[in-house]
Amino acid sequence: MNATRIFLAAALVFCSSADAHGEPLRLDRVSDDVTVLFANGQAKLSIIIAADAGETTHAAAAELRAYLQQMSGVAFDVRTDAGGPGIFVGTQQQFSLPQFKSALTIGNGHEGAEAFVIYPDGESLYLVGASEKGVSHAVFRFLQRLGCRWYFPAREWEVIPPREEILADFVIADRPAIAARRIWWGYAFFDRAEGRCQKDYEAWARHNLMGESFRTYTGHAWQAIIAENQAIFDKHPEYLALVDGQRRGPQFCVSQPAVRKLAAEWALKRLKMKPELDMVSMETADGSFHCQCAECEKLGSISERAFGLANEVARVVAEKYPGRMVGMLAYNDHCEPPSFPLEPNVYVQSTAGFVRGRYTFDELMELWPKKTRNIGFYEYFSVWLWDFDQLPGGRANDIEEITRRIRRYVQLGATSLSCESGNNWGVHGRGYYIANKLMWNPDQDVDALLDDFYRTAFGPAATAMRRFYERFDVGSRPLMSEHLLARGFRDLQLASELAANRPDVRARLDHLKQYMHYVRLRWELDHLPKSEEKQRKALTLQGLTWCYRSRYSYMNHWAAMWLSWTRQAADEFAEPTWSFKHDGDHPWSSKEPLTKTETERVFQTDLQRFQPQDITETEFSQQLVWDDLKNLYPKQVRPQALLHRFQRPMRYAVISKDGEPIRFAITSGVIQHYRDRADGRWTVSESDGNPLATGKITQDGEIHPIEVKVTRAGLHWIDYNDQGAGWGIQTAEDVPISLALQRGQRILHLGQFRQPIFFFVPRGTKRLQFFWEGGNLNPQVHGPDGTLLAEVKTSGKYVSVDVPGGADGKAWFFTRFAPKRIWFANAPNFLAASPETLVLPQEALSKLE
Repeated sequence: MNATRIFLAAALVFCSSADAHGEPLRLDRVSDDVTVLFANGQAKLSIIIAADAGETTHAAAAELRAYLQQMSGVAFDVRTDAGGPGIFVGTQQQFSLPQFKSALTIGNGHEGAEAFVIYPDGESLYLVGASEKGVSHAVFRFLQRLGCRWYFPAREWEVIPPREEILADFVIADRPAIAARRIWWGYAFFDRAEGRCQKDYEAWARHNLMGESFRTYTGHAWQAIIAENQAIFDKHPEYLALVDGQRRGPQFCVSQPAVRKLAAEWALKRLKMKPELDMVSMETADGSFHCQCAECEKLGSISERAFGLANEVARVVAEKYPGRMVGMLAYNDHCEPPSFPLEPNVYVQSTAGFVRGRYTFDELMELWPKKTRNIGFYEYFSVWLWDFDQLPGGRANDIEEITRRIRRYVQLGATSLSCESGNNWGVHGRGYYIANKLMWNPDQDVDALLDDFYRTAFGPAATAMRRFYERFDVGSRPLMSEHLLARGFRDLQLASELAANRPDVRARLDHLKQYMHYVRLRWELDHLPKSEEKQRKALTLQGLTWCYRSRYSYMNHWAAMWLSWTRQAADEFAEPTWSFKHDGDHPWSSKEPLTKTETERVFQTDLQRFQPQDITETEFSQQLVWDDLKNLYPKQVRPQALLHRFQRPMRYAVISKDGEPIRFAITSGVIQHYRDRADGRWTVSESDGNPLATGKITQDGEIHPIEVKVTRAGLHWIDYNDQGAGWGIQTAEDVPISLALQRGQRILHLGQFRQPIFFFVPRGTKRLQFFWEGGNLNPQVHGPDGTLLAEVKTSGKYVSVDVPGGADGKAWFFTRFAPKRIWFANAPNFLAASPETLVLPQEALSKLE
């Protein structure tokens, strides 16, 4: 008991909000009263629920009983008579706690529906919720404080510690910062008949307090309205959008009064059929192809049309069903707020992707809360067709970024956060767990949460597993190479050795080893040319079979693989029985689950397949200077003006030699199809990163000269964000300017670099080492005299090039240069159009004679 009380005394006592009288709505403190639940081998209290307890409370009490028994080894009773002390599990109406009246009050818009209180009074323990949702949260927060953890949905990731005594010596009153919190995945559950996958997911959500005080419905709806009124739309094709002279779905002609009436009637019908709904969606169908008729165009932009219809439907809903809402996405061609006010019962979720129009997502984040209090956000944590469950994964594997975003959403007043994800806990599980915690309370110490995860899930292997996860965290900008994979496999090997006497930890490591075998198979597949059809076919079948057999570990998103990869593979290899559409047996659907022996045997093979390289990393400062290197290169090479074209943001280091202005030109909107995106943004900063000048450029495909006066000579930075529309930069041939590579950055140059690309090899370098991931071209490495020293024929590896005598301390160059990613391990990461324009770290040049 003393150890527990000391720990809790050191815990943060917080009050994030209070009522008008100052009563805390959120608090966490040590209690003066200690209630004993289990001691000396005996259960001291029964679990008590009200006679009128609902299904959720019954389920929570049953799980509380099961977990207390698992921890203590003794049985706890569950009864409905309230005589005497006990563990009271129920709502505020069933077991009143008047001193926590405000903390358990449900306000407008369901605010506080998930609030709960954990309160020991020395004799009894109260696990009380404002509603049944809060009751469940009280139970599982209490179990969490006893050390229980449910990191991932598979049972192996459950941690239920044995206890010699179970005490309640803390008081908690809590409620979520974001009222509606969802981490969900597309393609649904893969075993709908059996239901095990869904049950495991719902248990994870329940145990980790993921829930919704109200349920948002903002998904695409117009296509459903058409489908459910197909006869009417067939009879009246003019109700469909006019696109390029033809009437077609899935969008409406919203200027038609009959269509607007149909939409309102559809909304009312759904609310009548499902009285439990808090909201009905009026979101457009996915994609564009909105109506081009004259009457629709009179209505204004797509935002004006879509939200205008939502307003009209919302007024009808408010009259018939007060308190119900109409849901919308701020998405794609209607991501911007309309010019008119929104009805009080219109709910908007702004999407963190697929943004078009005048504003960036960061700007839209600021605009929408000014337009409505009913604001939420829609995140993309993982999309199968984007990351394919491969390392380093999607946004969910960037702990720093998801922390920043969730905290910002809360600051902006978000009441919902819907996170499109995948059932792929091998790469994203740690991120899903942390994100869920932050959605409840964004002020939590993320480092402490991670420490707890590593320590509790992996015990003596915690340090090795921290290293494993951090290697592949997107925020660390990992260079996905055979070298990095080799290091990751060795982390798992070391973890297995350290946890040799911990079967619970070894079971979790087995899941990760199974996931890493998928990574190995996909790596091999993705690095095989299309011409190697036989090998590709064999690897694909191995991958599908492996992931099917390990599907209940949830390391991979099997439902996505089943519905997407099997069909794609069937088409690619002309094997119709591979597709999920095939009614009979599939060659990948082995009934044999993976065993520990097989998992370890395959892991040892993978461990040997990937061998670490001997890589020497050299760090260079950002103290950048310019020195004319033309004397270190043949005189027949003429200076060249910089001319680069990219899609995605890039950064340049530029030198003002004598305090002259920084001059460059930007070509905006190089990709014509994307000229409807937000303006490009440029910034010129001083050497310390402080912005000197900023500006916007219309995506018009034109050249825009820019001149910025400086306050002093020396280093400056040019940053440009093209919003994905493509851009080009050019300077005069005498401007010292270099592309500043960013570790792990994806380079989307529009075509290969037509110019030779120069870089600098420091004096004393015996072997140049750089990471290379490229496309179809094999880049050529030339020494300072133009001699071809190497041709790179691999991808996803570090390349080593011997430095001939006298070739160090000079500028080298690439030809046939079309990288996806490049990073120098022991040379400055700056590229220029000529030796004369290289901008380099001061210490690299100071070593020259």
